[in-house]
Amino acid sequence: MVMSLIDETHPAAPAVGPISREARGLAIVLLFAAYEELLTSLTRTLLETVVRMRISNRRMQPGFKAFAVRNSVRSLRDVSERKLFVSAIPTMLELTERTDQHPTVDTNDFPHDGSFMKRTQIEVWARTFRVGPPATILKRTWNSIDAVVSQRNQVAHGALTPQDVGRNYTESEVRKLVSDWSADWEDFLLHVEKCASTRDFFRVPR
Repeated sequence: MVMSLIDETHPAAPAVGPISREARGLAIVLLFAAYEELLTSLTRTLLETVVRMRISNRRMQPGFKAFAVRNSVRSLRDVSERKLFVSAIPTMLELTERTDQHPTVDTNDFPHDGSFMKRTQIEVWARTFRVGPPATILKRTWNSIDAVVSQRNQVAHGALTPQDVGRNYTESEVRKLVSDWSADWEDFLLHVEKCASTRDFFRVPR
């Protein structure tokens, strides 16, 4: 879809008008949207899988167990010292030790890091699910992520227009970015799929 946008707005003759610049800027915005949707959908799929497998909280791998006790951990910030020790902490520990096959995981949850999808978000995601260093998978794309996120956010908040962003890229640069982005994220998906192909990705082995 993104490459089609560039094809339609960049004919054989050099494209230097406002429409071509806007299209290049919109391509950057669409790359962010695709990446955000990929990571959130992938998270939902993994959490739905651990619920469907009916793995108890106690048997979950640490990253999944963190989702199981997240709401309880959040409540620790708002309780008194007395309730902390007689109620809040014991409740959280009970959740981690639950052995019934009804995991307390919200499948719509996401391990946000507060960066609004910059590279640190991918690092947190990768550590949570233990899939290895993301920079080694997203080789060509890795150094472009923060710039794409920043430019998309500036467009979303009205600080820049797509045309402003498009001025920063030539047609060939956008085409290469789109091509690398698509290939590297496909590699990332295949890597996670391989990691998640065994039950031990989701549960601690006996």
